[in-house]
Amino acid sequence: MKKYRCFLIIGIVVLLCSCASSPKTKHKSQALYGMIYDRDNRPVSSVHIYVNGKYQASSDIQGHFVISPIKPKAQYAIRAVKPGWEEIETAVSFMDPSHVLYLHIFSGDQLLAEAEAAIGNKDWDSAQSFLSRASAAGAETLPAEYLRAILARSRGQYGEARSILEKLAETGKNIPYLWLFLADLCQYHLDSQEEAREYLANFLALRHDADVEQRLAKLREQAAADKRGTESGAPEHENTGENAAQSAGKEAAGSAG
Repeated sequence: MKKYRCFLIIGIVVLLCSCASSPKTKHKSQALYGMIYDRDNRPVSSVHIYVNGKYQASSDIQGHFVISPIKPKAQYAIRAVKPGWEEIETAVSFMDPSHVLYLHIFSGDQLLAEAEAAIGNKDWDSAQSFLSRASAAGAETLPAEYLRAILARSRGQYGEARSILEKLAETGKNIPYLWLFLADLCQYHLDSQEEAREYLANFLALRHDADVEQRLAKLREQAAADKRGTESGAPEHENTGENAAQSAGKEAAGSAG
């Protein structure tokens, strides 16, 4: 009986020691899986993902990313950043491991395409919004400002459109249709025929176009005709006045006689 008790005590001690020395089972941290796409639902790679202001992951070539560790039922501020693309922010409440986060991000070029489509649909406010977003995303200045000039012209803001185009011209970008756009504004909307001739000449210096050459020739002919009319008009008025004075003098002399 004593031997039995001795073996029982030893067994309990060994069991306790083995439990104390055995590693505790660790629970795996949960992760939030995400996918990021562009306007056309194509995956976007190399997008940096920030969680509560701290960098956590980057999307792979398939647009996938993983945020870990993450706590269930907690609120997280997610920010997606890629140069040349619109930065996006969203709030996420992680509920369970089956939760997948889908994000859409637009490039600067895609935002410009949206602006162009909005202008075509005469949705001026949406066009203005897309242009502002494109500029914030770092879209190329030339196409963004050119579309801004088109929007201004479409809204009847011809002076604003001209100002935008002239600033582009000052950057030294010798683009033919930039000058043609300016010529259209000056000739058809701003009644600045001299500037229209100048801009058409600038266009032709960069690109041959028979129709534009004919248009410039007509403007020059009209300018020459206007000049001849002005020059011939002054002497004619002077002669008329002189003849009138002579007639009046003769009439006065006849009356005196």
